[in-house]
Amino acid sequence: MKLRQLPNTTLLITLFVLLTSITRADGLNIARALSDAFSQIAEQVQPSVVTITSEQVIQHPALNGRDGRNPFGDNPFFWFWGPDNNREFKTTSLGSGVIIDPDGYIITNNHVVEKSQNIKVQLYDGKIVDAEIVGTDPKSDVALIKIDAKDLKLKAITVGNSDNLRVGEWVLAVGSPFGSELSHTVTQGIVSAIGRSSVGLVDYENFIQTDAAINPGNSGGPLVNLDGELVGINTAIASRSGGYQGIGFAIPVNMVNRVTSDLRTKGKVVRAWLGVKIQSVDADMAKTLELDYAQGALVGEVVKNSPADDAGLEVGDVITKVDKNDVKTSRDLMNMIASKHPDERVSLTVLRDGKTRTIKVKLAEFPEEYSLVSSSRQQMSSDLGMQVQNLTPQDIKRYGLDEDSKGVLVASVMRGSEARQKNIQPGMLIEKMGPTVRELGTITSTNEYHRLLSRFKPGDTVLFLMQREGENFFVALTIPEK
Repeated sequence: MKLRQLPNTTLLITLFVLLTSITRADGLNIARALSDAFSQIAEQVQPSVVTITSEQVIQHPALNGRDGRNPFGDNPFFWFWGPDNNREFKTTSLGSGVIIDPDGYIITNNHVVEKSQNIKVQLYDGKIVDAEIVGTDPKSDVALIKIDAKDLKLKAITVGNSDNLRVGEWVLAVGSPFGSELSHTVTQGIVSAIGRSSVGLVDYENFIQTDAAINPGNSGGPLVNLDGELVGINTAIASRSGGYQGIGFAIPVNMVNRVTSDLRTKGKVVRAWLGVKIQSVDADMAKTLELDYAQGALVGEVVKNSPADDAGLEVGDVITKVDKNDVKTSRDLMNMIASKHPDERVSLTVLRDGKTRTIKVKLAEFPEEYSLVSSSRQQMSSDLGMQVQNLTPQDIKRYGLDEDSKGVLVASVMRGSEARQKNIQPGMLIEKMGPTVRELGTITSTNEYHRLLSRFKPGDTVLFLMQREGENFFVALTIPEK
């Protein structure tokens, strides 16, 4: 029999059909394998997850005026609040937690158990037991609680390494959204981002962002990878409705480990302290600091007799690395120092006067009276629009400035100006100004201010060293085009 050669078109169609059928079969097998993997992870993790309920006593003075009287007078609708301007009532808090030790230690969020009474933990088998607080850390929103593990067979979760997480990696969230009747709910998603900070939830932020569904009640529950390892503690959502909208945040487990280690051994978290007030570098500042791009933590103030002072750090230094780790923002530096212990030594890479140098620092214990980072300020472009006046002793008292302060005071700020957009406000003190951090001129009077300002032309960027309530910070403003 003679074989006929198929037309090219027919051959291509035949090959396409064959390849499609193979692809479909393989794809189905892959989907089944993935489904089995998710099921195995859920079975592995769920016994380590608990539901936490507690009672909180709240004092509510809301409907009483400053004079102690009800501002709504005798309207009976508001009698509910009564004449007592410190009326107390109880509310129930709901959250999740994860067992990290078969001896009964459980991690959750601080906001789940903060100021709570009568804390109850519901285990995977439905048993409900009492719990006590070992320690809490509001600055990271981590809490450690403990139950009596006697006669209980508790399964501790396997702890992973959050530093190995990659954006796009699959993760699962487990918890009790909306109530204990939905306990051990498992949702799946990916790691949407890592290193999220400036979210505004707590002092120390380095969140994992995920699109795995997280809802009220999931707080304190685990975020796990495909090996069933704990990589984060679910803590918050970004939502306009109050429910899941695709953006959730989890505390990296490496940060959690650092906190819970101290809570377990000391009952509180002891963090290291560098002793600087810092802020992130924006694009305008990068020009004046002679940086190729906006990165690093700019030192606005060095606390006297602090580790930074002893090591020789100076105002205007830009810290770009801690040991071998890059510092991209002020939050990065804050988290890196906080992860260390007092008396540890670190090596800081610093840009000063256009040159890179290495400074060794021995850290100390963080004193509660100091804050590490200055408030971040939005950077936008418009007219400078601020007027200044000479400083008087009365101004120093009125605005809480340092007694030996020198400079000119911001008297007013125009609406829509760049100064307003960058949060410059009346009462702030301008101490120095210049084209770069190496060329800052000291300001002693309004005449000096205007003299230095006259040296700049439209489009130039001016760097200001300013003070507010005793804290120094930098602001970069651009001279507007005429």
